[in-house]
Amino acid sequence: MRFRIPSLLAGLALGLSATLASAEGFPERTVTIIVPYSPGSTDTMARTLAEDMSEALGQPVVVETKPGAGGTVGATEVVNADADGYTILMAVSSVQTVAPHQRELNYGFADLTPIARVAVGPNVIAARNGAPFSTIEEMLAYARENPGEVSYGSAGTGGATHIAAEAIAKAAGIEMFHIPFGGVTPAITATVAGEVDVVLGFASAIIPRGEAGQLVPLAQLSEERTSLAPDLPTLRDAGIDLALPPNIGLWAPAGTPDDVLATLASAIEASATGSTFTEFAANALVEVDFAGPEEFLGVLEAEDAFFAALLPTIDFSE
Repeated sequence: MRFRIPSLLAGLALGLSATLASAEGFPERTVTIIVPYSPGSTDTMARTLAEDMSEALGQPVVVETKPGAGGTVGATEVVNADADGYTILMAVSSVQTVAPHQRELNYGFADLTPIARVAVGPNVIAARNGAPFSTIEEMLAYARENPGEVSYGSAGTGGATHIAAEAIAKAAGIEMFHIPFGGVTPAITATVAGEVDVVLGFASAIIPRGEAGQLVPLAQLSEERTSLAPDLPTLRDAGIDLALPPNIGLWAPAGTPDDVLATLASAIEASATGSTFTEFAANALVEVDFAGPEEFLGVLEAEDAFFAALLPTIDFSE
């Protein structure tokens, strides 16, 4: 054993030196961003971000879509990747703060390390034309006087819009009737047709309908009024102490070296605050809101605790 211990220690030292060396030289090859959804808005956002990230890092940054199971297929692939910064995730924070509380997964909150937040949705709640309310305050008053009569359309049972609506109902002390659809688009279509009273979705899906006179936006679910919709009140403006902004960011596998995370975060910040990405975000009705690793972790920890308490109170048996 006296001969094996020094050999073992030497091996560990060589392994540590190799890790530090790779961290110091990062990146030395292509960085891959996994988007865990079908090609669409997040995929396009990632590709826009990747353009300037490539320049900042001095290496190519490519985007691959790995859709499935609400984003958890792609998230699992990143969790299982080498913790070296070369395979990272770009998604909505629900893959880390909601999905692990809903079902058994091969990962939990601690298996993804936040690199940076780049933007927030925000989500918006809107009413059909002809509804017996046209402001968020009027909707709340009507729902209190008529429990269970206000119907809302979601993108599906257990999805983000279903959970958001139930969170609003609990925070406001009201009851609403849930009508699930196979996505946000059919839910919005039904609301425009007058078949559903209210609907929730990203600002990019709701606000243009409001500008066209097809829907009546009631409130945004952000922390404060965004520059995208400065005249649209928040829930807090209506006296509901709740904000559910969809945090869009990037993650690495747990165990990724801090200096690699810092290098990635610096490149992401340069890209997210550059003219190409900010112009894209404005057109996509997404609010650029950069946060580095520590700040983003604090946001995610609070979000995780909120959903850990909320989700057991929601009936997902519909």
